[in-house]
Amino acid sequence: MKRLPLIISFLILTVGCQFLPSLVLEPTSLPGWRSPVGELLLEKTAFLEGWVRMRDVPSDMTDPTTNHVYRSWWWEAAGSGKVEQDIWRSYTVENAEKHYAELRQTQFHPSRTPHPDELFVEFVPPEEITYQSQIADEFYLACGRRWGGPMCIVVAHYRNYVTQLRIDQEMECEGYTNRGLTYPEIETLVETVDAKFAEAMEEFYPSSP
Repeated sequence: MKRLPLIISFLILTVGCQFLPSLVLEPTSLPGWRSPVGELLLEKTAFLEGWVRMRDVPSDMTDPTTNHVYRSWWWEAAGSGKVEQDIWRSYTVENAEKHYAELRQTQFHPSRTPHPDELFVEFVPPEEITYQSQIADEFYLACGRRWGGPMCIVVAHYRNYVTQLRIDQEMECEGYTNRGLTYPEIETLVETVDAKFAEAMEEFYPSSP
């Protein structure tokens, strides 16, 4: 008889645990969660004549369950010059903040020690580009040079979205021309990206200031 209370307590605990998962509330999806992320990528209208779309990942940009998309552009008319864009959608704003911080720490520094024959120029915000996003929660643009050539990198965080741009830069160096976008063209492209996100955030968060 002394074991009866113990058996009853065990049965109550066992039955209670079976119902516990149904009592745990799922986090609420943020606005825009069912919209395809690919709709926020740069389109052909953002580029001058002669630029072509190279690659989409995934190839189907209409799937609303895809949370990371990539698109690259190539300056076919010049034979070189590339623009790449990634967009990540996180389930929470906190996760997006963490991903933005990781990109800031990794994308503006060499992933390995450069060989003595390879040229690396530190990435810093250029004086030639003054644009700063008024809608992004966090925004950083810097230009420098990796062994692949001069480029500008933009990382921006909008609520639970993070986007990154890698833009080849037009530059003359020791008689060699690196094909890409000029500072004014880069600034215009960044403004275009920012405008697309501003429109999306207004749609997803209409009550936001």
